[in-house]
Amino acid sequence: MKAGYVFFFLLVTCFSVSGQEFQGSVDSLSMHITSMPERDTATINLRNDYVKQALFANPADSTLTGYARQTAMISEEIGYSKGLLLAYERLGLISQYSLSNPFRALDYYHQALAVVESNRGFDFYKWEILGNIATIYYEQEEYEEALKLFKEVAMHSKASELPAILNMANIFGATGKADSAIFYYQKALKYSGIKENPTQKANLYSNLSLMYTETGRTQDAVTAVEESLSLIEAHGIAFVRPSAYANAAMAYLGAGDYQKAERFAEESLKLSENQGNLFLQKSAWGTLSDVFAATGDYRSGLEAYVKFATLKDSLNNQNRRVEINRKQMAFDFEKERALTQAELNRQTIIKRASMMGGAGVVLVLVGGFILYKRRWDALTQKKEAEFKALVSDTELKALRSQMNPHFIFNSLNSIGDYILKNDNNSAQDYLTKFAKLMRTVLENSEHREIPLSEDLKFIELYLQVETKRLPGKFSYTIHIENGLDAENILVPPLILQPFIENSIWHGFKDKKNQGHISIDFKRKGETLLCSVDDNGTGRSINSSGSTKKSLGVAITENRIRILNKQNDANGRLRIVDKPENTGTRVELSLPLQTAF
Repeated sequence: MKAGYVFFFLLVTCFSVSGQEFQGSVDSLSMHITSMPERDTATINLRNDYVKQALFANPADSTLTGYARQTAMISEEIGYSKGLLLAYERLGLISQYSLSNPFRALDYYHQALAVVESNRGFDFYKWEILGNIATIYYEQEEYEEALKLFKEVAMHSKASELPAILNMANIFGATGKADSAIFYYQKALKYSGIKENPTQKANLYSNLSLMYTETGRTQDAVTAVEESLSLIEAHGIAFVRPSAYANAAMAYLGAGDYQKAERFAEESLKLSENQGNLFLQKSAWGTLSDVFAATGDYRSGLEAYVKFATLKDSLNNQNRRVEINRKQMAFDFEKERALTQAELNRQTIIKRASMMGGAGVVLVLVGGFILYKRRWDALTQKKEAEFKALVSDTELKALRSQMNPHFIFNSLNSIGDYILKNDNNSAQDYLTKFAKLMRTVLENSEHREIPLSEDLKFIELYLQVETKRLPGKFSYTIHIENGLDAENILVPPLILQPFIENSIWHGFKDKKNQGHISIDFKRKGETLLCSVDDNGTGRSINSSGSTKKSLGVAITENRIRILNKQNDANGRLRIVDKPENTGTRVELSLPLQTAF
């Protein structure tokens, strides 16, 4: 349940003074700005400096958004491009770190990048802005895209090399490569920039402690986190405090100091709630759930876990990712259009000049313009097609993450019943299996395909939870054909789950004796055949005499249709009603895909 950590890419790289010194600097800047002419470039520079320092000193300051917008408006009115660029960048920082609104932050960052593109002398700022965009991808768990951007930033900007390396270490940690993360954190400690910047150093030790916790080095984790907390207290670093407290709670939890773990988790939760930071709230609730479970307070543990799962589901909501990708593609499209428009303007000038040279040259230019226009139209259609493919792919991920809410609520009620009956062992066992099942659903929904072996683990765990909830109601068998390489074969995640669920919830609903589910996997040529066979009462019949198509069936048919189109295959779904209402057999043929 340990939900991760945050490294603030830009804000903590720009300053090396303490929180108290920042507040004094902020107050001094504010007084100085009031004595200067409002529509002056020097005043605009100071206003932008004030916003960044004020955000660092007090992230919850609600006045900064309006102040930064006014700075952007004045900069645009007097034609001061640098001031406009920095104002947009500040608005992005406020949206990202103070308001927890990554969509709005991307809008502002892209507006800042548009100003950079119009003036090549601003390239220095480009890499800082791309670093913050990469951090958004990181927080949304789009690790591959984030890692690509951080590598680009590190390669092109010496000033941003250190924070980029730190964030690459964060990604390695978030993707389970703790040893690689520790290597890069320890490498960063040798940079002179870290030694001179207590804020960066405190954040680095905090993240390093989490990696030590993940690898079981509990004493190293406690040592690192106490170094981080010492720096935070000595320098009054309020900005890093919420994430450092969250990681401290995890370190003390790993070391078995549950009192400190609970205290720091609650402090992190309080601070992150004041900031509206959902990412850290999720981490705090996950740690509290582990603490309560470890101390035997299962009711509080269940309540904390439900809040953790709700926040994780909210942060992983595929609609957020659709929106982020939509904004990125829209920005790329507008950039391409601007470049093409500039080229069209150049062609127009050439055409006018060439008209004086004769009708033949004019005809050549007109033909060239028509060809160029056709190329631009083709490029536009290609971009639109890519965008539709992106939306389809992301919507497919959203379908994978669905799970019957009745199952979740009934499982939680079952856990509650165990607790009320004071059957703590059963409650803990059920809660452990249920938590692992939910985590598996969330993790598998991130991938278009997963190994068959992983999907089998999910099916087995799901059936274990259901048999525990419905003891004696049904039995099951899972059979895999000899020679079938389950580790290498790839399948869409949760593809069989709706049909197994239908067997349990509908097939066995009115069955008096024990039901049985048989699940089989075998290969036929270039096709993987999957089947779910039950001895239940069969599918329900509506008033017109036809079977009613469930939502799960409709979703699965759509997924197969997309798979067929992507793989040029002929997968299909077949549902057979066995004679005399003796059960249902679902046969699913999928294109055989392998990892290697």
